[in-house]
Amino acid sequence: MTDLNNSAAHEQDAVIFARESFLGELKTLNRDYPNTGFGISLRTHSGQHYLLANARMPLPASKSDGFPTGRRVACLENGDRFSSIEVLADSEGYETITPRAEAEILGNALNLIARIDTLTGIPAQGADHAPRITATGTGG
Repeated sequence: MTDLNNSAAHEQDAVIFARESFLGELKTLNRDYPNTGFGISLRTHSGQHYLLANARMPLPASKSDGFPTGRRVACLENGDRFSSIEVLADSEGYETITPRAEAEILGNALNLIARIDTLTGIPAQGADHAPRITATGTGG
């Protein structure tokens, strides 16, 4: 039972860290693409679901429903702390973005996912105290 409590505590720590560290990333995306809503969906290995979004991303009635609009820009599955990390862009604003801007958003989204996975995957006691699980992405 202690292992389950420790695992849940580590997941909560990772979520809190992601929220504190990556709200700035959402602000940057908001500044660079002011007519687009962006959201980050974090699912933990224990099944918890957390959402981070800028002001233009419509929020769901229940977080378990996920974002009501938007399309997936990038996703990573089976990370160290999260079973999935998704970056979504609101579909209405996203449709007016040029192909070049879309490529830039994809690059930003992939960097954001990599930072979340890398930084939240480092155990608090140090890398030598916990087993590492190789994460696999869903894209190329």
